Amino acid sequence: MSALRFLLILLLSAIHSQLSFARPRPKAREVFKFSVDESQIKSLTERELLEILGEGGLSPEYMKINSSNVFTHVDRNQGQACKSVEVVEDLSEDYFPRFVKNVVCVDTGNTCKPSDGSFSCFKTTIVKHVLKKEDRYVLQHEDESGKIEYYDRWRRHDIEIGVGCECSN
Repeated sequence: MSALRFLLILLLSAIHSQLSFARPRPKAREVFKFSVDESQIKSLTERELLEILGEGGLSPEYMKINSSNVFTHVDRNQGQACKSVEVVEDLSEDYFPRFVKNVVCVDTGNTCKPSDGSFSCFKTTIVKHVLKKEDRYVLQHEDESGKIEYYDRWRRHDIEIGVGCECSN
């Protein structure tokens, strides 16, 4: 019985070791950015960045990639006494998407009814993912021919975006 158990363990070990060799090894690894000549670092395409950001990551109502893009219109504060303005923020080229529309409440002290001070104007927000370019690391990738390429390293980053204003107590 123990000989059969030993053979079974030996067989399972051999199968496991063969499976672990069959697994694909990662082709990219992080490298300290300052050890690479800046001219060798390639940028990812807009399509590749959108893929990293993930489905539902880009909200055209509040985010855009280029300054020339147009935000999708959103009707806000319909019937509300709370006033607001839209401010477009340029997060810099280190972020993707780069431009974010943020709603800012303009409370003059008596915009909410009743105006006895029991109600105030509050900003409503959502949390969205953007990508932020790493400033310390790049990805080193070796293709099938053995050629090594370097790419910017991007990480997901949460930001809070103002999307409206409402009266509340």
